[in-house]
Amino acid sequence: MREYRKGLSQLRLIMICTGVIITLVMGLAPALAEPSRQTATAAALRLAMVEPQTLDPVQVSRFDANTRDLVENLFVGLTRFDPVTRQAEPMLAKSWTISPNGLTWTFELRDDIQWVQYDSTSKQITAVRPVTAGDFVYAIQRACDPLRPSPVTANLMVIDGCMTVANAAHSTIDDLYIARTIGVRTTSPTTLEIQLVFPTGYLPALLSTPEFRPLPREAVSDTANWTVPQTMLSSGPYSLTAWTQTGMELTRNPFWPDDYAGNIEAISVNFTNEAASLASSGQIDMIRLTSDEIAAARVSSPQLLKIAEGSSLVTLGFSFDRTMVSTPEVRRALSMALDRSALVAQLLPDQAQAANTFTPAGVIAAPTVETNLYDPAQAQANYSAAGFPACEGVQEKMIMLVPDDNPLWAQLGQAIINQWSATLGCNPALFEVQTLARPLLIELAHSAYDYEKITRSHLWLAVWSADYPDANAWLNDALYCLYGYLRTGRECEQADAEMDKAAVETDPVKRAEFYTQIEQMLFGPMGSYPVIPLYRTTSAWLQQPWLSGVNEIGAARFDLWTVDTAQRP
Repeated sequence: MREYRKGLSQLRLIMICTGVIITLVMGLAPALAEPSRQTATAAALRLAMVEPQTLDPVQVSRFDANTRDLVENLFVGLTRFDPVTRQAEPMLAKSWTISPNGLTWTFELRDDIQWVQYDSTSKQITAVRPVTAGDFVYAIQRACDPLRPSPVTANLMVIDGCMTVANAAHSTIDDLYIARTIGVRTTSPTTLEIQLVFPTGYLPALLSTPEFRPLPREAVSDTANWTVPQTMLSSGPYSLTAWTQTGMELTRNPFWPDDYAGNIEAISVNFTNEAASLASSGQIDMIRLTSDEIAAARVSSPQLLKIAEGSSLVTLGFSFDRTMVSTPEVRRALSMALDRSALVAQLLPDQAQAANTFTPAGVIAAPTVETNLYDPAQAQANYSAAGFPACEGVQEKMIMLVPDDNPLWAQLGQAIINQWSATLGCNPALFEVQTLARPLLIELAHSAYDYEKITRSHLWLAVWSADYPDANAWLNDALYCLYGYLRTGRECEQADAEMDKAAVETDPVKRAEFYTQIEQMLFGPMGSYPVIPLYRTTSAWLQQPWLSGVNEIGAARFDLWTVDTAQRP
């Protein structure tokens, strides 16, 4: 299994480098569902954002929160991330079974979710046909095809044959080759079979992401933007009814079979770069903010500002081949000596939150115990145990590499050195911050070099951002000894053996137990600390007091939101 996963990881490394910031899917239609019940006085939700380039699920960047919000409400997946339970719940798939070897997953699909389309002549949303297993097959085949304009994402490589197609000579690729090679099959309009490369316990989490959304072959174009009202078929709780140069309109899908927890009947999206001012004047109900907009919003609209844990983690990686950081005692000391809250308050107020774990709390199977990462006394004790009491005996200057594209990184590095000096009693001259072009730093962070010819710095700044909401995307994908994205050069240890077990486990309780144990092995009081978790970026938005039900975690679920029409002016 490791060899399969290693092959997958090699392709992941190539692909993520282009998308991650590192400083490091026909049959007879059943009777159509009755329109969903209203739960409160219907309301129109007013949003603002920069105009999206496309609503094609497979082309949406995981860093584009606004477009992901729209896709989440327009296209249904086999599963759906529940922001309350923080689990992947059944959606189009009502149930599934797994073969004894974990390689074949068979999904039984609902037959009551429709592809719908807006008719601009009648001004009505009409049902076209049911969403079927064949739509998922088509979507995956399209997403794995390197001849399509859609980017082939690494997450799809867990599906048997997808990597083969992605790497095939272009002259050999045609529809028949793709159909024979990729391990997605239908045995009926409502039965789907997925063959995997290796057992994947976190598959339900992957299936909740946009790139795994079923798509209608008859509507999709690879040469034009097919996600416009004239041509687009959608399957989610809302339908696209207008898209102009100044905005777009989404309307509640009258054929959506599930109840709406909220009262959002329609969504009006204003395309603008000045959304914050519209919110402060009460013209917009909710807008997402970039990190650069938070400080101004704190001044102009503090009563509307909401801040939650973001999706990226800034870390310091170690080069295990450097003697000065080769022992766990040294790495623990350097981590425990850092007051992350002070770093954030000094350099990134509102833009970051101190990290208490490597894995964020909001993902599936997240560790249930936080670790006290800041402990000055234990930092000093560990440094002494390593043979450097009060920093005595340190004879080699430790170099920290940071990217050269923002002065903040060098400032952060120096602030870290200042804390090490104060807590461990070190002469600041024993540490040095050096800048490096981002592409080179990316290469060094992945060990993409000859160990015998190139010596890495002792430490390097890196940012990790997972692309599916599961602990596996954090601990395994980032840190696994053989193929983790953050390559420290460390030997495999017991934590990695536990990662192997966790990756194939499907029981939610056991998965959380595994990842709690792994987190402690790596970042607990006796952890090996392959990297130092520093801080997480924040997710920030402006939200009016009359809007409720907004989920802090994951893409927006407009079906959960409620506008108090009596309170809104």
